Amino acid sequence: MEIHLAEHCGFCFGVKRAVALANEAIEKHGHVAVMGDLVHNRAVMEKLRDKGLIYIRDLEEAAGMPVLLQAHGTDPALIYKAKELGLELIDATCPLVSEIHRYAQELESEGRQVIIIGDHDHDEVRGIVSRLHDACVISQPEDIKKFCRIKQKSGVVIQSTQQFENVREILPLLLTISRDCRIINTICEPTRQNQKEVRELAKKNDCVLVIGDKSSANSTRLFTLVRSLNPNSYRISGVGEIDPAWFRGCASLGITAGASTPEDQIDQVIQYIKLLDGDKRK
Repeated sequence: MEIHLAEHCGFCFGVKRAVALANEAIEKHGHVAVMGDLVHNRAVMEKLRDKGLIYIRDLEEAAGMPVLLQAHGTDPALIYKAKELGLELIDATCPLVSEIHRYAQELESEGRQVIIIGDHDHDEVRGIVSRLHDACVISQPEDIKKFCRIKQKSGVVIQSTQQFENVREILPLLLTISRDCRIINTICEPTRQNQKEVRELAKKNDCVLVIGDKSSANSTRLFTLVRSLNPNSYRISGVGEIDPAWFRGCASLGITAGASTPEDQIDQVIQYIKLLDGDKRK
């Protein structure tokens, strides 16, 4: 069985940066606090916790430890409170997410209602909303009438890992309602590359695997996309979830991974599949 790995899969720049900052801070301070997941991957978080990253529910629990801010962005109110408590902050926010914050605030400064195309409960979307006074979140076309009263002067930013197909469905509907709508495409470059490559994998391979933690929204979207193009597509968090039956009659296998999936997880999956394939040929 031939294995084709997507070129741009796995850790994106923002996740690599956040994990590197966490490791550097732990090495320097011994223990570092974080509220919520630094990145959306359980295995990565467990490794960091073993080294000295401590999950807290309230800043009072930091007890003098530096506090690491999530890659997906943090509510300014929490940052302000941390500074009031005299806590040291280490900003692991992805620079591309920080850019979305600036664009959203720019749109609002123009007197626009800011519309965010993204997942309602995602950390990144909550971080964007927390910086605005008049914001509306739309996850799917149905949300336009369900959650929002779209104003005539509006502006749009997009969660960095949104799927193009979803955005294409929502935008035309917004433009039929809002007379003056300024759209800023804030889907990040790693997401663009990954979605482009996964379409090719789905078309050119008999089967496709998407490696990504269940908590990873971008992995979920990748899987939804590839499954719509190739029914022989499967999503796993790691080797333990692989069913050898998936690969019966599969001459070529495409593999991709979400932006929070580390290289060692991808390598483990590839090596395991090679062993399975070797056993089949004996």
